[in-house]
Amino acid sequence: MALIELHGVSRRYTLGEIEVRALDGITLAIEAGEFVAIMGQSGSGKSTLMNVLGCLDNPTEGRFLIDGQDAGQLGPDELAALRRERFGFIFQRYHLLPHLDARGNAALPAVYAGVGASARGARAQALLERLGLGERLHHKPNELSGGQQQRVSIARALMNGGQIILADEPTGALDSNSGAEMLRLLKELNAAGHTIILVTHDPTVAAHAQRVIELRDGHVVKDDGTPAGHQAPGPQPTAAAHDAPAEPAPSSPHAAPAGWLRRLQVQWREALSTAWLSLQGNRLRTFLSMLGISIGIASVVSIVALTSAARTTFEGEFQGVMSGKIWLWRGNSDLPPGAQPPSFRLSELDALRSLPGVASVQGERQLNAQLRQGARDSSVQVRGADSGTLFERKLKVDSGRFFSPYELSVGAQVLVLDEQSRKALFKDSESPVGKTVLVSSSGLAGGLGGGGETASTASAEGLPGGARATPPAPLPFTVIGTVKADTQLGFDFGNGRAYVPERTFIQRLDSRPAVDAFSVQMDFTQPPEEVLRHIKHRLVALRGAENFSSWSGDSEFRKMQNFSAGFAALFAGVGAIALLVGGVGVMNIMLVSVSERTREIGIRMAVGARQGDVRLQFLIEAVVLCCLGGLVGVAFSWLGAQALNAAQDKLFVSVSWAALGVAFAVSSAVGLVFGTVPARRAAALSPVDALARE
Repeated sequence: MALIELHGVSRRYTLGEIEVRALDGITLAIEAGEFVAIMGQSGSGKSTLMNVLGCLDNPTEGRFLIDGQDAGQLGPDELAALRRERFGFIFQRYHLLPHLDARGNAALPAVYAGVGASARGARAQALLERLGLGERLHHKPNELSGGQQQRVSIARALMNGGQIILADEPTGALDSNSGAEMLRLLKELNAAGHTIILVTHDPTVAAHAQRVIELRDGHVVKDDGTPAGHQAPGPQPTAAAHDAPAEPAPSSPHAAPAGWLRRLQVQWREALSTAWLSLQGNRLRTFLSMLGISIGIASVVSIVALTSAARTTFEGEFQGVMSGKIWLWRGNSDLPPGAQPPSFRLSELDALRSLPGVASVQGERQLNAQLRQGARDSSVQVRGADSGTLFERKLKVDSGRFFSPYELSVGAQVLVLDEQSRKALFKDSESPVGKTVLVSSSGLAGGLGGGGETASTASAEGLPGGARATPPAPLPFTVIGTVKADTQLGFDFGNGRAYVPERTFIQRLDSRPAVDAFSVQMDFTQPPEEVLRHIKHRLVALRGAENFSSWSGDSEFRKMQNFSAGFAALFAGVGAIALLVGGVGVMNIMLVSVSERTREIGIRMAVGARQGDVRLQFLIEAVVLCCLGGLVGVAFSWLGAQALNAAQDKLFVSVSWAALGVAFAVSSAVGLVFGTVPARRAAALSPVDALARE
């Protein structure tokens, strides 16, 4: 049985409405160990025949057998395995990869056979040294002469054994001396047992072969036949995939294919290496592609970091004020106009203290008043304070001091102003400590005591309250200090506030035992909704009607959380749009890369790369590109966070390791999603079409 058999093989191409028969009913057989020249003028079909023989192209009709196996019945990956294990190609234009040196080009077929880096490097070096290129191992193709490049292609053809060497016009681009050297090497390979199929249009080159097959218009017009007395070479020993002979000659036995796991490891390393070389070779394009991904990742990470910092700060501050608290005040919007519901009696507050889930009940004593200092006056809310007021109201002393235990116990006429009331009564450069302020009560007009007050008013005032009797005359109070909000929020609602000792408030401003508002602190043993329901039920039973309003800090805090979470998701979505644009840019760049590197894809397929190998390579390139962009984007976000933290102290923005992990995961996902289309397009290319493109 012949090594290669063709039975009625035809190959037709359709160019528009014209059908071209490149091969028309070719029947021939080539024995193992022959040196065959396929000769013909341009357009005779000789290159098409070589492509069919090398499993680069499939015949339209007929059968093509290799060692009795019908190649027409094999799939793309099985044909790739045949090319990898049985064939070696020597092209007229060398077809070396420009980013690899001589040793890397020679070792390329072994990558797809799963041979480890050290083993294939040693074998490639030994082959190149045998071919006289020992001093050119690390030279790129553009640093080699034509003859030297052709010898590198011979080493590549022999890398996996090269039982069948297909040489397409191997002397066409060489000078006469280099061409003669090439023919001598082919004869040596044939003498060592390789089957040589030489394609040429030059009769003097064809004369070096033992058998000449001449084509014209797709037909065999002359065939010398297998030389008489030809004997096929004996079986060659097989070397292990990881073994390289100590002194390999051009006829060195090929390396047996490695296992699938070993091959996968080798291909991943090769794909990563190739991706890095490709990105380095197109630095400007790589930078622009990375910039798009970097902007997208930086947008998403920065927005997430900012919203997270804002939510942590705001929610933490609001939770500290609102958590576990319920406020109630007399009156509600459902009462008739002009109705004045009674204040809360102290006995009613005592009745609430025994309810489950209630830790404490604190009456709120406050009224609207007019403060005057010199020629300035201001409407403020005066509140009774005790030793726990600073903590409960989230305040800190800004200047001077707060009330001493003695002042609280005796009811001293001393006053503490907040920032807003201080600015209204004093100049910025003037210290209010030690100055006298006149306090005139505004009666019942202010506060939360009126029947028309609502929960929104209460929340706007911070802690609700009402106003009662107006003192008959302005009272002098000495300012002993100022306070400001002890939060990162840095804002306040409503008019300014002034604080006086609670005993002073009762003795000098409002002596009523009842209060217009009070707060409840829960002990968290009961759900807030259940506690509020019990409080309302008890008050209705005591007062005879629901003539009061309530405001739960926990329920409002949950609403605020849901609201802020929605805004965070919205902002993250806006950032994701930038990431999507960057991903589209990567896909566009990768599609351009496929178009530019079509011949490289063809070379890789010719030496045995499967469609999955090509897909993997371009997918990894897209992922590497996106991950590098993600890393730069995270770096931008981190620098921005540091700059923002240095410029202000209200929000602390941090880019966490979790954000770094998410950024890489998202970058990888973007690379996989947007690299799929270019990778599939690259893998779908026909080897013969890819090689034909320049």
